[in-house]
Amino acid sequence: MTGKQPFLFSGTLPDEQIKSCCDYFDSLFNASDPLFTKINSFIESILIDSVSVGVSRKVLTHVITRVKTLPNDACLEYCGILAEALKLRLMSFEDQITELNQHMADLYEAKKDFGKAASNLSAIPLENSQKNYSKAFTTQMYLKIAHLYLEGRDSNQAEIFINRASLLITSSTEPDLQVKYKLCYAKLLDFRKKFLEAARRYQELSLEPRLSVPEQNELLRHSILCAIIAPAGVHRSRLLSSLIKDERSQHFIIHGMLRNTQLGHLITLEQVHLFEKELEGHQQEKLSNGMSILEVAVMEHNLLAISNIYKSIKIGNLAQLLRVPALQAETVVGKMIAEQRITGSIDQIDQIITFHVKTKPWDEHIDVVCNKVNHVIDLLNQFEPDFTKERLQHYGC
Repeated sequence: MTGKQPFLFSGTLPDEQIKSCCDYFDSLFNASDPLFTKINSFIESILIDSVSVGVSRKVLTHVITRVKTLPNDACLEYCGILAEALKLRLMSFEDQITELNQHMADLYEAKKDFGKAASNLSAIPLENSQKNYSKAFTTQMYLKIAHLYLEGRDSNQAEIFINRASLLITSSTEPDLQVKYKLCYAKLLDFRKKFLEAARRYQELSLEPRLSVPEQNELLRHSILCAIIAPAGVHRSRLLSSLIKDERSQHFIIHGMLRNTQLGHLITLEQVHLFEKELEGHQQEKLSNGMSILEVAVMEHNLLAISNIYKSIKIGNLAQLLRVPALQAETVVGKMIAEQRITGSIDQIDQIITFHVKTKPWDEHIDVVCNKVNHVIDLLNQFEPDFTKERLQHYGC
């Protein structure tokens, strides 16, 4: 941008020009006329080539400071105008552009417009900056952007910034940053519907000593939610057994659902409706078959439970137990057999499903018995605490 030095600059020394220009802007800012009609021409006048970059930077810093005192909506509008005017002058006004983007991101986050907040932060030139940001700062910013995109349910964009952070996190020596990365990655797995792996990550983080007790408990709750809606199978069963043994799980409303799922009981519609209220928005989405994630998880769980009760069953009878059409029941059984989550075979001529139940090793039988004994003790402790305490002390437990 070229031109003569504007009239609002008086004096020959840079400090005099800065003061003159800032005073002029303050008069515009404090005037009763709307600032919107004058700010564009003012910005243009301080960005012309005849004005030194050093002067323009200090004036813009003053302008940004004053604009940040405006109410949030007006502040966002004027910050947007300033950012648009400066976007082609990134090399000259990097600090000012960064300050604008960070402030706009904070305002959008406060309004819960997480997508715009993340977009503003991602506009900061972290990789091609003249300032040489530290790896720790760059990693922290990438994780912040990823977190905002996840809050806005944009897992595709979130994954991009988590992947960028993953390239830097290996060289980080800051434990808190490591925890933030693990938390972001667990949430990404959750949003990507990789519930089993997300549950494992949440469970690991729930034991992280750097987190507060409420944060640990919340992460454990997320682990339980993800484990219950994860695809039924051996790996899920092992995770459920691990979660039920965690004494903290008893304090959650969803503990009953966890216990019934871990014990392999059939899940009723009433239990499903109660549990559904605890799920996050992305965990309630409908799948391509028209069923919700929870409905599919419960159907597969009930099918696994039925396979432990029946050696063989008619497809029509199985469909009635699962409350789905016969074709859908057959499709789900076939899918689970193919994925080796259950063992069995389908006789399509006679419409019979035969389950091939493997004999459990003694260790697994003992584990089941111990879990049931622990459950009985928990019930006794709930209704007869004094008696239970006396008996346990008597037997040296």
